[in-house]
Amino acid sequence: MEKSKKRDEKLKRNMFLLFVFLSFTILLISQDINLPVFPKGELTISQDGKSITIPIEIADNDELQSLGLMYREDIPKEYGMLFIFPTDGIRGFWMKNTYIALDIAFINSEGIILEIKTMEPCNSENCPVYTIYKPFRYALEVKAGFFEEYGFKPGARIQWRINNRSIN
Repeated sequence: MEKSKKRDEKLKRNMFLLFVFLSFTILLISQDINLPVFPKGELTISQDGKSITIPIEIADNDELQSLGLMYREDIPKEYGMLFIFPTDGIRGFWMKNTYIALDIAFINSEGIILEIKTMEPCNSENCPVYTIYKPFRYALEVKAGFFEEYGFKPGARIQWRINNRSIN
């Protein structure tokens, strides 16, 4: 009888803990989470008679540029994020809280790739900063190895579309 009573009490306690856990989970799920929404588009890279078109997200303001591809577990091989800046300049990129290695192409205002670098994930406070010391207007981040696999080098040209509007 005593064992049965202890078992019932343990079952009630476990059911209560399960109820609390489920209630908390439902509360979290039902909250409005205000993650920024990246505009979508597509980007074409062309060089020496070859080209590829990939879907992109567009980071065209400080909030989106600060977040970038942080916290993503993975991205498709043929996918990217285009950073659009209002003017030419020299800027740095870092990989804090970014979990996947990325290639970055620094692109001038005419849509020409100036330089490509590979950036490694970083979870520390002292992450390296990736930049070039030439003014650029755009930067394209894709999964590491993308440019090598498709044979694109500095000098390649990009064009992109946002909501069916062609840019560059």
